Order: sequence, then C-alpha cells, then structure tokens
Amino acid sequence: MHPRRDTKIARRALVLSALIIFLGEILAGFLIDRAPLEIRFPDVSRIMGLARQRGPSPDIVFFGGSRFGNLVNTKAVEQELAKATSNGSPFVLNAAVPAGDSVTFDFLAAKLLEVGVRPSMAVIEVSPETVSRQNFLLPYHLARQFTWADAVNSLPDVFYSGRVPRLLSTRLVPVYFFRREFRQWAFEASGLQFLLCCPVDKIKRPQTQAADADMTSAERLVKGTKATRSRLRKFQVGGISTRALERLLERYKALGITTILLGVSISSPARAEYVSKIDAAFLAYMEKLRDIYGIYFVDYRDRVPDEFFQSAYYTTPQGALYVSPLLAREVLAPLWRNRSAGNGSFRSKIDITPPSDVEGYPPSQKGGDGVENKKPKIR
Repeated sequence: MHPRRDTKIARRALVLSALIIFLGEILAGFLIDRAPLEIRFPDVSRIMGLARQRGPSPDIVFFGGSRFGNLVNTKAVEQELAKATSNGSPFVLNAAVPAGDSVTFDFLAAKLLEVGVRPSMAVIEVSPETVSRQNFLLPYHLARQFTWADAVNSLPDVFYSGRVPRLLSTRLVPVYFFRREFRQWAFEASGLQFLLCCPVDKIKRPQTQAADADMTSAERLVKGTKATRSRLRKFQVGGISTRALERLLERYKALGITTILLGVSISSPARAEYVSKIDAAFLAYMEKLRDIYGIYFVDYRDRVPDEFFQSAYYTTPQGALYVSPLLAREVLAPLWRNRSAGNGSFRSKIDITPPSDVEGYPPSQKGGDGVENKKPKIR
C-alpha cells in the first residue's frame, strides 16, 4: 500500500519554504547594506587609505572616474604647483574610481569627510554623460553603494534607464548576486587568498589588448564612440546624477572648499557625439551651477590632442604628463597662490588666468611634439 498524499500539507510546506527564502533574502539585503566597504566597494576603502598615508588631509582632491585615473598624474601636478607657487607643494590625491560619476563622487566625499579628510580644493570630473538622467552607470551604483533607501529613491531613474533587472537582482536575490564579493572577503580575511581562482576578466583582458593592437590609431579612437551615442540618445539633464552633484556642491560650499568642475578631456571622435543641442544644455547647466554654488567650470574637453589618446576616452601615460602640468599652471596655481594664509581657504573672487598671462611663463607655451596649448574655456 502507498502512503496517502496530503496535497494541502505539501502546498503549505512549499509556500512556507518560499516565504522563508524570500524573507531571508530581504534580511540579507539589509545586512549587506551594513557590510564593510571592503566587500561591496573596495575602491572607496583603497582611496581612504591613500588619503591618510601622508598624514594630513589632502590639499587638492580629484574626484573622477576611470578617465581621471588615466588623465591626472598627481606627481606632475604637485611638481608644477611647487614651481608655480610660493605656498609649498600641496598634497594632491587622485580619488578616481572606475565607473565613477557624480553619484559615486558624492558618496566618496561623504565617506572621506567622516574620517576627517577635508581638502582645500576639489576638482570634479563632468561631461554630458555624468549629468544625464539616463545614468548608464546605475548598475554599478546598485551593486556597490546603494542601500534599500537609495534603491527606492532612484526608482524613476531605474525605469528611465532600463535597469530594472539589475535592481531586482541586487535587492531580491542579494545572497546570490554578491556571492563572489563575500567569498573573496572571507578568504582574504582568513588568509586563504591562494584558494581564489583568477577572475574571468583578467583572463580575457590580454585577448582584448591583442585585438586592439591590430587597429590603427584612428580606428582605436573611433571604437567606443557608438556607446556614447547610445548613452546620449535620451539626453536630459536631471535625475540622481544632478541631485548627487548638487548635494556635493552644497556640502563643499558650506565647508568653504573651493570646487572646480572640469570638463574631462576626450578625443575628437568622441567629442563629436556631443551634438549642439546636447552641448548647449550641458553648458547651460554648468553656468547654472556656477551661479548658484560659486564654483568654477573649466572646459578641458578639447585640451588634449588625439595623439595622446590610447582609445576614444582614455589618455596614454604621455597624455597625462602633457595635460597635468597644464591643469596645474592654468587652473590650480592661480587659486593656490591666492590661498588665505590664515585658514587655508580661498578668496571668493579670483580670476583663473591662462599661462600667457601668468607671471613667470612665456606668452607662447608649447606642448609635446610642438603642439600649441590652447586657452581653456573658463566660465
């Protein structure tokens, strides 16, 4: 004889199991929101460590994404400022984060302030993509720093940017989604790093580099511009990107920190994707921020010749050595020279002058390979 099956009990057990799993995932999501930064966002922990390596708080902090990571050479900036000013060589920190935008910068700046890192000057990377409501970096934000509250507040932008699947993955099945981060953190904490397998992206990277090596310089610059066209298809200034940027500017204004929005340098093929309507909206927003928050906007998008780019968006090491001294001379040095000796703050009315008008520099400045340095667009 076969045992009698009780379908009601089976259904109840199934429903109860599903409910326990669901509630467990939700609870895990709240726990993950409170997990150490080393698990979800190790880059922030790394930068906080760099900021405290040299003792005092950095004098100048560059907030940017991977483009700033390639573009800004902090040693070159410090050396140029030491020559151009009499206030000594400042401590310059490049707080560039891969896949970073204003949402990332606002989060990072708040974390730095929590540990006492309060710079005298901040340089923030901006471009039309970083102030667009269609935030193409939302998948990173949802995975790295967003909590349940952040996810709820960003719902309109999540739908607008088409990132609902990523939102559901990070919030409804967080144990599975963050399995790699927790495994790596657990192994490193226990000293068993040798058990970790080489990540897939490290295996594939040499193949990608080999494929790019077969391209001409012009082909490498054009590659990737299609992505910009896609990111700007529904361009509209607003959303979580602008809210985060304005929150950061308001915080730094209250603290008396001089803030410079820097239009990040890109190659001419990528720059061509900024059609006149998009560029006009971007520049109008920069002017609005300048008037409201008293910040500087310096347009460096066309300041680096194409010969110094290894791809559409990323400069070569030579490109960083080309543009970093320019930025120090043209933008940072005039502000740094006028620093108030009393409290380290800056006067509110200072003109940023180009190198030809700065004492100690000849009228005709030449860059690498005889390329003449054009004056930056300063607003």
